[in-house]
Amino acid sequence: MKILSVKTYGVKLKATIQATGKLGFPKTTSDVLGFETRKYIKFAQGDNDDKELYLIVSESENEDAFKLSISSGYYSLNTKGLFDALDLDYKNKTIIFDLQRIVSLDNELEGEVYKMVYREIPKTDKSMES
Repeated sequence: MKILSVKTYGVKLKATIQATGKLGFPKTTSDVLGFETRKYIKFAQGDNDDKELYLIVSESENEDAFKLSISSGYYSLNTKGLFDALDLDYKNKTIIFDLQRIVSLDNELEGEVYKMVYREIPKTDKSMES
């Protein structure tokens, strides 16, 4: 038997595209994904949908993988070029990806696979708020 721990399933895993185009991970997500030891991330795109993306976490360096950076305790990826090519409007919208574990793709994509479920929130104009 296997224990299904709240440590894994009680945390909402997510990543957010920052205004700079970098993909940032909250500490809870980076802890669950084991970013202290696993430093390489690849992306895959679904065959039928441009917005169907998968994040693949790996310990192995690979020419197709992004290397994680850490600053002030938070992990991020320099994904500006990728998200620009995918025409994601991260400058005018807050784009968040909820991460869902897809174990069935691990062998095929050579890593721990997470489906990136896209959602967006319009950015508010802070100059108009008072």
